Amino acid sequence: MARPGYAWHACCTTTGGLDGHHGAVHVLPRSRRGRIVAAALVVAVLAVVWVRRDDLWFVAKLAVPGPAYSAADDRTTEAVPVSDDGPALPEPRPADGPTGDDPGLALGDLLELPAPSAVADPAGPGPVLVTTLDGRVHAVDLDAGTSEVVLDLTSVVSTGGERGLLGAAIDPDGERLYLDYTDSGGDTDIRSWPLVDGLPEGEAEDGVVHLEIGQPFENHNGGNLVFGPDGALWVATGDGGGAGDRGEVAQDDSFLLGKMLRVVPDADGGVTAPSTNPAWERPEIWAIGLRNPWRWSFDRDTDRLWIADVGQNTIEEVTVADGDADEPNFGWDVLEGRNEYEGEPSDDFIDPAVTYGRDGGCSVTGGYVYRGDDNPGLHGWYLFSDYCNGWIRAVPADDPAGEPVELATDVGNVISYGELEDGELVLLTVEGIRRIQAP
Repeated sequence: MARPGYAWHACCTTTGGLDGHHGAVHVLPRSRRGRIVAAALVVAVLAVVWVRRDDLWFVAKLAVPGPAYSAADDRTTEAVPVSDDGPALPEPRPADGPTGDDPGLALGDLLELPAPSAVADPAGPGPVLVTTLDGRVHAVDLDAGTSEVVLDLTSVVSTGGERGLLGAAIDPDGERLYLDYTDSGGDTDIRSWPLVDGLPEGEAEDGVVHLEIGQPFENHNGGNLVFGPDGALWVATGDGGGAGDRGEVAQDDSFLLGKMLRVVPDADGGVTAPSTNPAWERPEIWAIGLRNPWRWSFDRDTDRLWIADVGQNTIEEVTVADGDADEPNFGWDVLEGRNEYEGEPSDDFIDPAVTYGRDGGCSVTGGYVYRGDDNPGLHGWYLFSDYCNGWIRAVPADDPAGEPVELATDVGNVISYGELEDGELVLLTVEGIRRIQAP
């Protein structure tokens, strides 16, 4: 769905029309009856487009999968070297659940910043770094309500649809800023810039290349970056786009698409794959079976991983996984949520903790387990949203399978959340940034 002025959302834009092909195609059958049926379908689709002309995600969700692409078409970077002394996988730790069963929140004043996508908070006092989908990194003073562009990548970032500057993370030493964006050709680039006094130094062309991942379609680019509790860089990728996993890559561990990757970047460029990763064919992979993971995070108290994955036609889902799981598989495209989609389900799949259908929204936006100090009633609750329906809901981190609690409605189109150094949270909507505060 592209609101006026914002050509983006995390759902599933297709390329080349509803059938995924470019150029002229024969769309009407030869028989009179067939033509009448086809004409009726065209009228129905046009009616949907007219009624939901600002919500074209709905049409995209109905797209018919096109032909699969083969390994020969894959433009993904070759497998990286394996490091024998890589970091150990994070082991989950027990933690207290919520301190109460009645969480609440308030939202601070809006700091206007069109389409903010990610937050990286350098250690110590000073501004936070906020990326916007158009390809800029801003230094934002949340207290003063001001922002300043400190790195401009608009010359190298492709935008529109689900493309743009999508993710940001600061390494554990606080020395480099890592960014995930779709480049001018639409492929995923992960590059880094040095930080000086908490601000990135250099220009667009000075970014050090760490990973380049081919994207066969415009949508499902993932894009979130997180340095995990193990010190490794975790990268989630979508299934390559289109609809219905056109390339059948999410369950194929010879592709990096539809995966959670776990790598160790070198400041001079490139990455290594820790030998502690599970035994997939590509050593960069930690988990398979993702569709379009749109925002995920580690609980800083437990080191458990919370992944929101955007659904196809029916189910949005959030899954909780232990970082030391053995060959984790989140099930797409065999399952959509807990529903069978294509193929035979396996007992090895990790079941989602939270699911909801089209009555709740169309595109899940993952958040964080709140571990700050300013709102004790929210402690231990995981917050998440839906881009289309504009609510904030929460589930207890120690028992997420129950009915979510709705904390706010009509907050706008939620692109992302951000976690600050002190554990406090901010909400990112297409209009800008708001602090999440105590009620």
